[in-house]
Amino acid sequence: MSIWFTEELHPYYRKGVRVKRVLADEQTEYQHLQMLETEYFGNALILDGIIQLTERDNMGYHEMIAHVPMLAVENPKRVLIVGGGDGGSLQQVLRYSSVQQAVVCELDQKVVDYSRKYFPTFGDPWADSRATLLVRDAFGYLEENPGQFDVIISDTTDPIGMAERLFSDEFYRLMVRALAPGGAAATQCEQPYFDTSLIKTIYQTARQLTKNPAYYYAQIPTYPGGGIGFMYVSDTPWTNGLGKAMPPGANNYINPDVHKAAFALPEFFRKELYG
Repeated sequence: MSIWFTEELHPYYRKGVRVKRVLADEQTEYQHLQMLETEYFGNALILDGIIQLTERDNMGYHEMIAHVPMLAVENPKRVLIVGGGDGGSLQQVLRYSSVQQAVVCELDQKVVDYSRKYFPTFGDPWADSRATLLVRDAFGYLEENPGQFDVIISDTTDPIGMAERLFSDEFYRLMVRALAPGGAAATQCEQPYFDTSLIKTIYQTARQLTKNPAYYYAQIPTYPGGGIGFMYVSDTPWTNGLGKAMPPGANNYINPDVHKAAFALPEFFRKELYG
């Protein structure tokens, strides 16, 4: 008999993956955390009933949220990752030799612990001496560190519960304030088909705060609609990163053509977002 994990974010849409076994199932202090071994997609992290990443398709998410802002900034030295307790974004950031410190501000220690155990392909980036894990709320940390980071990556869950604040005007203001001159940020910014109104609101906020915000997206089959978007937030144009050499290590998703094409939006959505 087949066992399926089914995710339903909308009353008109659901998706599912076939489960081989349950690796972990725990109600942490902040959320319901599950680790599942699935067929085809490998191990999967589930938070509050929503797939966060799988072994097979996480590269589209982690490579795109990390490398787009990292490449846009010249020799980024200090990086902040909001959320990101699974370590996937941290792994990508630490590929850059210019990085002197990468701070991960993750609220739930359990996400880190289980991910270290069940996502070995991330290579345990926490063991790198440049990595600093802070188990705390990101809002206070951003307030305490104006102008400190060359790159900020907001690697968050969906805007449900406590995570709603990470999609607010207040969060974006604090994030931009924490950037060093010439710095760049990238945020998880939902799905064009299902979240158009939210994305438009965030883009308008980003326009008020920076000169060159832009939306881009990647294909991730296990996310709703088969993809996810990101908001690039910076005075520095994202095009500064085009043509730059990638850091050492293998890419599985991003390449120069994908980098450029990610900002080419479908016409229905381009009209909605940019008018």
